[in-house]
Amino acid sequence: MASEDFNLEKLEKLFAKCKDGDLILMDAYVDAYEELSKLFSILGSVFGFVTSDVVEKIGILREYRNSEVSEKYITIQSMIQHEVETKTTNSKKKASGARTLLRLHRALEFTARLMMDLKTADDHEKMSHITKTAYDDTLAHHHPWLIRKGVHVAVYTLPTRKHFLEKLKMDDAEKAKDLLAKVSDYQKEIFVITESIYTKEKLHDLP
Repeated sequence: MASEDFNLEKLEKLFAKCKDGDLILMDAYVDAYEELSKLFSILGSVFGFVTSDVVEKIGILREYRNSEVSEKYITIQSMIQHEVETKTTNSKKKASGARTLLRLHRALEFTARLMMDLKTADDHEKMSHITKTAYDDTLAHHHPWLIRKGVHVAVYTLPTRKHFLEKLKMDDAEKAKDLLAKVSDYQKEIFVITESIYTKEKLHDLP
């Protein structure tokens, strides 16, 4: 993965490319997520376990896109259809695309909420409160108690919202708010479409 700094403007452009109508394009989704993973690094050790998991899942989806069945993985919809038809969503041989994407899908709900809350929060509001609230309402539902407790303790190392935005290298506060809102909206749209697919195919409980 590239070592360059997280770039909010780049992230907005990448997420803008993810949809073709209601279809979600796998290559664009993975590219956007690769940039998004750098945000978890900025959040520090509190989400270190998420960063490593996201990087691993991005790698698996890229492998599918470079495999002999790559054309089945052009969109999220075609991937799910293919794996449902071939009964490989819960494959024991290799992590399926559906199982892999589910982990990224859950984290996307968290980042969409975090970015919207970052936009609306006061400059001096603590990132610990913003992050904990976003986490508890989304990703925490999928984590065991021990991880939830660890996150609750670790968020208190986070700076104020103002200092966090400085880490994003966004000096223009209004532009930062605009970009955060746009990225959040793109993520929510993608989340809603993906959520409906997983609900329809009863894939939410993939191990």
